Parts: sequence; C-alpha cells; structure tokens
Amino acid sequence: MRSKRPHTHGSRRIASVAATVALALTPATPAAAVVPGTLPEVAALDPTTIDLADFTGLEQQIAPYLANLAPLANSVNDDSTTNHGYITCNCWRTGQGPSDARVMENVLTLAYFYTADRPWNPYHRDTALRQRLEAALRFLLSTQNADGSFPQGGGDAHSRAATGFALELYAVMLELLDADGTLDPALVSGLTNAMRKASTWFLEDEEVWGPRGAQFANQVAGGLVGISRLLRRFDDAALRARFEQRLTDHERISQGAAGFFRDGTVAHRYSLEVEAEDLAGWADPATRATIDRMQTRYMDWAQYNLLYDKRLDGYFINTAIDSRHRGWNYASELPIGSNNLWGAVIPQARAYSATREEMEERRAAFAAAGWQTSVAPLIAPTWAYLDPSIIRDIVLREEYYPAAAERRAAIGTLRPYAGAPYTEHRSDAATGQQFVFAKRPGYVVGMGFGKHFNTQYGFWDNQRFGLNYLYDPKLGVIVQGQNAPQIGAPRTRPVDAELSWGTGWTAADGVHFDAYDQPVPTFFRDGSPVDPATVGDLDPLEIRYAAAGGPVSKSVTLGDRLQVRVEAGSAQFFERVPLVLEEGDTLQWISSGPAVALKVGSQATAENVTGLVVNRDGRSVEIRWTGAGAATLWPSAFPVADGNRRLQVLDIKATGRLAYDIRILDDACSGSDERATVFIGNRDTGVANPDDGTGCTVADLLRAGEQWESHAAFVVHATKTADAVVRKRVLSRRDAARLVVAAARSDVGRDLVTAAPGQANVVAGQELAVGISGRSIAEVTVSGPCLTGDGTTSGPGEVKVAIRETMLPGPCRLTAETVRDTGTTEVDTFQVEIVPDAQGVVFRDSFSSAATYEAWSAVDGVWTVTDGVYRQQDTTRTGWKSVVDDLKIGDGSVEAGIHFRTLATSTAFGGIQVRTVKPGDAYTQSGYMIYLRPNGSVDVFRAGTGVIATGTGAAVTGPTTLRVVLRGAEIRAFVGVDPEPRVTVTDPDPINGPGYVQLVTGRAAVDFDDVRVATPLPSR
Repeated sequence: MRSKRPHTHGSRRIASVAATVALALTPATPAAAVVPGTLPEVAALDPTTIDLADFTGLEQQIAPYLANLAPLANSVNDDSTTNHGYITCNCWRTGQGPSDARVMENVLTLAYFYTADRPWNPYHRDTALRQRLEAALRFLLSTQNADGSFPQGGGDAHSRAATGFALELYAVMLELLDADGTLDPALVSGLTNAMRKASTWFLEDEEVWGPRGAQFANQVAGGLVGISRLLRRFDDAALRARFEQRLTDHERISQGAAGFFRDGTVAHRYSLEVEAEDLAGWADPATRATIDRMQTRYMDWAQYNLLYDKRLDGYFINTAIDSRHRGWNYASELPIGSNNLWGAVIPQARAYSATREEMEERRAAFAAAGWQTSVAPLIAPTWAYLDPSIIRDIVLREEYYPAAAERRAAIGTLRPYAGAPYTEHRSDAATGQQFVFAKRPGYVVGMGFGKHFNTQYGFWDNQRFGLNYLYDPKLGVIVQGQNAPQIGAPRTRPVDAELSWGTGWTAADGVHFDAYDQPVPTFFRDGSPVDPATVGDLDPLEIRYAAAGGPVSKSVTLGDRLQVRVEAGSAQFFERVPLVLEEGDTLQWISSGPAVALKVGSQATAENVTGLVVNRDGRSVEIRWTGAGAATLWPSAFPVADGNRRLQVLDIKATGRLAYDIRILDDACSGSDERATVFIGNRDTGVANPDDGTGCTVADLLRAGEQWESHAAFVVHATKTADAVVRKRVLSRRDAARLVVAAARSDVGRDLVTAAPGQANVVAGQELAVGISGRSIAEVTVSGPCLTGDGTTSGPGEVKVAIRETMLPGPCRLTAETVRDTGTTEVDTFQVEIVPDAQGVVFRDSFSSAATYEAWSAVDGVWTVTDGVYRQQDTTRTGWKSVVDDLKIGDGSVEAGIHFRTLATSTAFGGIQVRTVKPGDAYTQSGYMIYLRPNGSVDVFRAGTGVIATGTGAAVTGPTTLRVVLRGAEIRAFVGVDPEPRVTVTDPDPINGPGYVQLVTGRAAVDFDDVRVATPLPSR
C-alpha cells in the first residue's frame, strides 16, 4: 500500500539524531533590547496566527521549520567572544563543534525565513532574526581556510564535503540575500568572495579530485551543482573552462560503466537521496546535457535494483550490494531528484514517485486538518534533524509529479517487471566489482561479485555478494539477501544476525559466509569459458565462484530454473535463503509423505524432505533440493517492506554437496506429489501418476493425505476423481478402476483415534498433557500456534506440550495428527483457552529462545534475541522500537528489565511506549513514552506535547527494572526494587483507551528482559 502521508524528504546526509527536544509554542513577545555582546531574542511563534491554506504544496514541508525557527535562531551564540555567532542548537550535524563548518549550514534556513515575503511568515525582515543571521554569517566566514576550503570535524581541516555543500547551499542563499537587499552589504560581498575562493579550491584541490575524492561522488556533485549556480555571478571565463573540464572528470571518475554513482562503490541511498537530488538543481544550461546523460545512465542501472511490487505498489531495493546503508530494503515511494524534478526529464523516473493526484490529495488534507493535526506532531522530530536541503528544495520552486496514467506507463517500461528476458552483465573498473542481472520466463535474479571497498565509518564490510535477490513480476521479491545488519564480520556476531543469501560454514574463528568472503566469478556456457557480455538473453549462463580461503565453491546456472550447486569436499555447511513472505502465503515441505502445512512466522525443522513450496494466490515458488540433511525455517525479526512482509529464513544443512533449483510458476497444485505411481499412505497402488496439464498429478487430485469427514466420503471423491481423469484421458479406465478399489480398501477417513486435553484452561508458559487413545497408531504429533513446539508419542498414551510464554489470552486450536500403521493419517482437533495468571499477567516474555520473535515486530533498529535477552544494538538514532504483536492495553502495568550496554550520548535512554494508537508509531506520534536514562532520571513523554514529568534517582549501574503503572490519567513509573515511584504524573488531557505496547531506545544499545504486561491494574 502506498503511503498517504504528506510527502517529506528522507534524510539526505548521514548524521546522528539527538534526543528529541520538546518545543513549547507560545505567543510572540517583543525582542529584548540589544546590549553590547548580546543579540536580541527572536520571538516564539504563535501557531494560532498561521493558516495552512497560505502555504503552497511545496511550502507545506517547512511548516515545522517555521515552528522551530525561533529556537534555531536563538541558539546562535552571543555569550562567547571566541565563538560569537556559532549555531549551538545541535539540531543539524549533531555532536559536532565550532570547528565543523557543516554545523553552520542552517544559515540558509535563517536566511530563507528572513527573506521570505509570504503571508504565513511573521519573521520576514525581523530585526532580531537579521542580527542573529548576520552574526552567524560572520562566524561562518571566519571558519573558511585561506585556501578557500571549509573545515569539517574529526581533523578534516580542508573538507571536500563541507566545502562542496557550502557551495551548493550558499549559492542559493546569495540569491535570496540579493533579492531582499536589506542585509549588511559587506557581509553579502564577503560571502560572494568566500564562494569564489571556495569554487577555486574545489575545482583544483587533490582532496576533491584525487583518489579519496573519487570515493564520494555525492559530495563532489554537491559542489559542482553550487558552482553551476554561481557561474553567472562570477562571469569568469577561466573558472568556467575549469568547471567544464571538472564536470567531464566527474562523469568519468564518479560514474562507472555499470551505471551507479560511486560512493566508494554501490550506495543506493546516497545516489538516490543526495546525488540525484543535487543534480536535479543544475543551473547551467550550457552543461545540462552532461548531467542529463549521467542521470539517464543511473536510471538504467536503477531499474535492476529497484524492483516494483504490484501488490504493495512500492519498491524492494537490492540492499545486499549497498555498501553504506544497512537495512534499507524497501521504499513505498522514491522521488527522483529534488521535488521529483527528474520525472520531467526522464520518463522512467516517473515510475517511482507519488502521482500528481496523490500529492494533491495529501496537500489538501494537510491544509484542511489544521496546525495541531498536521504540523504539531512533526515539530519535535524536525528539530532533531533540521536539514537545510529542504530549504534549498523550496527555493527551487519547480516540481514534477506524474499523472497516475504516466506513472503506470513508466512502470511498464521497467525491464524486470514488464520486459522480455535478458542477461545483463555490468562491471566497474575502479572497484573490480561485477554484477549480473537476468530475467527468465520463470524468475528474475540479481547477483554481485567482488571485494569489499573501503569508504568510511567501518562501512567497508556492508556489502554481500553472490546471490542477491529472486524476483517475480506477479509476486514481487521472493528472496532478498540483506546487507550487514550491524558492523562486523559474520563470525563476530550471532549466526542468525547474518541475513544474506549464501552458504555458511564454521571455521576455527567462527561462522563464515561466502556472501561476505568476497567471491570472484568466472563465467561459462555449455561448460566452456565465456565473456558474459556476449551471452544471449536466454542462454543458460553458468557462474562459478568460491569464497576466499574457504572450503565452499558454488555454481549458479541461469536456465529455465535457477540452478545452484554447492561443493564443500567433506565439510559440513548450510545454505541460507532469506524468503520474503506475506502473512497469507501457504508453505509446505515437499516430501514423499503427507503434505505438511507451515505457517508464515513459525519455526519448523524437517528431516528427509526434498524441498519447500510457497504459494500465493495460485502462483508457486518451488525450491527443490538433493543432498540435504535437515531443513529449518525460522522467522527473523529484521524488518522488511515497512512491516508489510515477513523475513522467513530457510536453512538447508548438508555435508559435502548440495544441489537446489528454484522455479516460479502458475500451479493449481503447489508442491505436487511427483512420484511415478500413486501412493495411499505407504501403499503403492501401482497406478501411474501423471500430470493432468494444470500442474496437478493424479495423487494431488486424489488427496489421500488430507482429513476426510468419513471413509465413505473419501471413496466417493476417489470415484469422481477417477471418472474425471478418464474423461481427460490422463488414466485408462482399467487404471482408474484400480485406483477406486485401492481407495475403498484403505483406512483414509476412518475415525480410529481420540485426543483429549487434560484441562480446558491453561496459563501461558505452563505445560499441557494430551491423552491419546485408539488403534493402529504408529505416531501422534500434537501441534498448534500456541505451543513452544510439537509433542510426539508412539502409540497410545500421553503427549506433553508447553504453551508458549508469549501467548495472549484467548482460544487456541490444537491438532493431533496420527500416522497409522498403514501410512495414512487422521487429524483430530480440540481447543484450549489461554487465560491470565493469578496476578493478571496477560503477556510475558523472558526471551528464552529465538522463537519469541513470534511475539514481536521490530519496527526499526537492530533487534535480536541474544543470550536470553532482547537486544537492540543500533546507537545511531533516537526512537528505535519493537512492538508486541496484537496486544493492546489501557489501564494496567508494563514492566521490563533494562540493561544499558553502549551509550552514544549522555542523554541515551531505554523505555516503554504505551497507549500507542498504531503499532510502529513513533513516540512523537501517539501514546506515552516512559524512559529511563543511565543517570537514573525517568521522563514521561506525551506525543504532541513533549516531556510532562521528570523524576530523578540513583544512577543505573547494571541491570534494573522499569515498571509503568497506568490508571486513567495517572502514570507512575518504578525503577528497580524501590517501592516508591520515581515519577508520578496526572495528565490533564490524557490519552485514554487501549493502545499498543512498544520497547524503545534512544542512542543506546539496550538489553530488555522479563517483559510483563498485566491488566486490570494491580492493587496499590
């Protein structure tokens, strides 16, 4: 489903996000008188004076910026003569200091609101704002080096990034200041001279055009875009000539033959959300053709890596080969270029964005809903990340969104989705990396090969090579290998944290994956080496590769089926296939026995099976293998497709050799019984078992492995089936008669077994005994969605099973499946009721096994069940969350063990979110968040308001417990064993009613344990 929220740009440049600061909106007050060394305060915004109807569609994005302007402007330092004018708000490029010129990029935001003569802007030519803007500009100019470069933090004294983005943003700002004409002329002149010096340095310095600069295409592009806007101002023929030469260099160095922009190597998000955005603002008509050519080549590359899902109406991303962004695997929309402007130039770009009709609907709804609904919830999140590129986009004024029909037409041009079969080989000479994209009638596949390429921040090991994705135009992405979910090689992390599509094995230093260990490919056709660029669209190209220094070699053949062959000598290994599934998909093992249905999101292990089939709306994905031992399906909590899909990992264990094929086909009988003759149970009828032409064999049609109301009903069905296959000339009359006789002699449909639970009501986490009686019993298996695992017994007796700790109260239907001595089956069902315990606990989780993933949906961050705790490991952002599936409470209590592991800031926290309207809502969107900091303080944050109460106490030095008690408008929070609440608050405007429960972290790696949710409220 496509997002219907007002469109805002994603994060263009990577920066840490500070803990959200609550902003109180108060009526404007007169600025204080200016005294020497100080600056007047900019008055706070009075939102009651703002009419959202006055904003254009583009301007709606900056309504929260308007609310944040006074705090931003008032953060301009007027207390220190050393750093007078420095922007101290920590709301952009957070955690940096005065030596980082990137922090000062928000001078563009100040300048925009000062110069914008718009009916919604009370700050137009505001005196206090002007003085603070001028102070900030003076400080900014003081940071420029003598050679024209600007510094960035971390010892980068002559920074390519700081100078490039200064050129891009301040070129826009100069145009605003020129048009306004009221700022100190000396400052405008000084800024102009600074940009001339910066342009000269940027076009000449080795930092930009040497080997290091070649790794950061987006930063070079930003500087060139700025200079393209400044050329008219400078009117310098020599500078123009050098600029045109450097643009040629940029095309050659920063974009390889494969088509992607090099940020180290493949970096989808930088290419889409920085380079493509920047280039859309190109301002020099004389060189525009070069920019259009570069972007057209990039879009050609993008179509093989942005895969359209018709059911979701969004795009899966080939995340495995991304070197710089972990886990970005899906986007409901992908505006190409600032304000989607590439859609006006390149028809393919229209496939990815919202439509004109959607944008008009969203913008009308935004204006109609009013400030409190449309803007207020966005103020605090925007303050945490005041990206000045949004201001640049508003200044551009132009935008392009296609009509719905244009978008559909553009989607129809995408080769993976609508085109004919192909084999595309792409290579990048600078990195040595190679990529293969192929479409066959039965599947679409993407692969990547090469060595890790160092960029920065330890991202060099993000990429995963070998098999990347398997796609079907009707079903979407079926297999999606993920890149690194966190820093570190697979052998340094839990094995289940590696979610690439590849082969794993254990060495002395831990678990290895060929997807990580840098395979180099060789190419063959009909057994002979071949240049992959010469392979025809439907040729069966074979790709052989081996992990560096490992025992595993692999062959992938692109034929009518995707054929994978793994050789490992005598070593043990496993093949990992990360399936992307819908909740409604049906799964079953392929085996010689009865069909065994599997549930999406469940965990299952099977011996002696030969494959797995996934069926969605009559279309099947069949994975069939030989040489395997056990196969295991397990659910990963790693989020895919914004929570609209489930990552279900298939591990196939083998020793020495494994072969598996994958095909996707329309099949009326998925996972067909393809034995040569028809079996009823373990008895061979001797009747041939051909396909009837629809994908169903005679055995499939007979359905002898299913549960029947009675034996007579099965015999009637067998008779009708026999008549039907005779009429279709699938079987002879003689064989059909033999089939009916065999069915009549079987015990299919006979009621020979009784299964009865020992108790009707049971508490989650407790054991349940099931009595089994009857005859002809070979084996009985009791299963059900509320059990920790299946229970099995041979012959009559008792089966003991355990109710999952994380089960919510309600009915649970259990199944007792009996395999008789004859090989036929009987299925008995019965129901038990899950009830709260004596303390009213309706949900508990001690994270004793990875199976507890079934109770949680990780919305963002990196969550794993590790060492008996639920660990969130990403410290780069505030607000990472995981929600308890299907659980809503109003009054009651929620408690969780909390152990801080790594803190990115002193204000880091771990907490609990309650009364959340929708699962996955941010704490700024709905409900309350009650969070604990390592210093012992506890805050209660109300969505739409901010912090409404704070309590203090002893610092946290180890594992502790946070317990939140809710009774109507009252919220109390307890820490550890202290009997007194650390904070108590009564909300005068409470958020009432039941809501979802979420665990939340802020810039911290946190272990959660022993989560307990109880209702009704325990006694005081």
